[in-house]
Amino acid sequence: MTWSSQQHSASSAAHPPPRRAAARRNTTFAVTLLTAASLPAFAAGPGHAVTAGPLPAGTYVYVANAGSNTVSVLDTGAQTVVATIPVGSAPTAVAASADGHRVYVTDSGSNDVSVIDTGAASGPAVVATIPVGRQPQAAALSPDGSRLYVGDDVAGTVSVIDTASASVVATIAAGPGAEGLAVSPDGSRVYAADTGGSSVTVIDAGSDSVLATVPVGATPINLAVAPDGRHVYVPDYNGADLSVIDTTSDSVTHVAIGGRPHSAAVSPNGSTVYVTDAASGSVAVVDAATETVTTSFSVGAAPHGIALKIVPGTASAYVANFGAASVSVVDLSTNTAAAPIAVGTDPVDLAVSVIKPVATTLTAGTAYLTLLPLGEAGLNATLTANGVPLAGQTITFTDVNGGPLCHATTNAKGKAVCNTASGLLDSVSVLLSGYRASFAGNQNYLPSSAHGDTAL
Repeated sequence: MTWSSQQHSASSAAHPPPRRAAARRNTTFAVTLLTAASLPAFAAGPGHAVTAGPLPAGTYVYVANAGSNTVSVLDTGAQTVVATIPVGSAPTAVAASADGHRVYVTDSGSNDVSVIDTGAASGPAVVATIPVGRQPQAAALSPDGSRLYVGDDVAGTVSVIDTASASVVATIAAGPGAEGLAVSPDGSRVYAADTGGSSVTVIDAGSDSVLATVPVGATPINLAVAPDGRHVYVPDYNGADLSVIDTTSDSVTHVAIGGRPHSAAVSPNGSTVYVTDAASGSVAVVDAATETVTTSFSVGAAPHGIALKIVPGTASAYVANFGAASVSVVDLSTNTAAAPIAVGTDPVDLAVSVIKPVATTLTAGTAYLTLLPLGEAGLNATLTANGVPLAGQTITFTDVNGGPLCHATTNAKGKAVCNTASGLLDSVSVLLSGYRASFAGNQNYLPSSAHGDTAL
């Protein structure tokens, strides 16, 4: 999984078989909406800061901790865990919406998907659970975020979720396993790794039907699609290689990786593929043009999921170290890892996502000219975001030429009201031309402004 400004063998403890979480059969066949009162309090691990409100705008990494039944939230600016969110049983895959406001987690032990609201008032929390097939192990969102695809391992199906209604709208029979999923950049194809069938199922996203089954290496897992959609990169856990599918012909070539290849991530320009090796504790760097391993770098024990953060001047890989209960952060310009960040037990998968500042709307009302003293009273404006009032924000009132009049703070209803100081020239100007209300914006909210009138 990649974000840019433009997701074992020597010892069963250190190198477990892929996606080993046990399934639980008490699935509830309805979407369960949770109230704030019913949610358990989230807590951070030792030494971790905890957010007490909505996550501010920024870039975050969400880590599924299968052994802790939690998701760790890493702030990539501070490189620290800022929240730990209880989810369902044995979470194994994560997908985040493009705007960063929703995070979807497959709970392989409870046969459902947890939906996390990153902007919840008391801090990021689960706001809904969606029942899916038996032992969900993989998740991928369509480019427009309208569909969430979930790989049901034991069921051998792909559940298609409408994210607006939080309900399953289709179930597609795939091959055995479905432990890896990826969607083409144009949203037309879904690729499912058939872990038990050594193949990849190609699904037409428009009709939710199977188009083809492509044989690959043994035990394919966390695959990835190239940014141009022309190749699919499939780590073969028991084949010690990376299968490369040409999507125009469905032909397959192989790149020797060694060990236990688990997850793949592709750079935004498509030139490089990064493949975690759960056996050696390393990540192989593959040149996509020549299909050769050019180098590798060390991370923690039994690395599983990998996600990239690429912004101008900085390129980083985040790697879930299943055997070390940590995440390695690697500078891709030097292929060196910083000190690992402790997370929950058995981290399996992760995703990088950006929470963007929210657009606001400012609506100005009518003020009134006062004679004793001469001035304007009741300059007012109401500030909202997505229709919700924003309290505690400063609104500045000026004449139409930018001359200052007064400022006020929005109340619980998002409304700010103030009166001007007395002044003949200002009063005449505002009476004739009206006034302007402005919100400067901040880290979490975008600026907005509005024009108001003045009456006698």
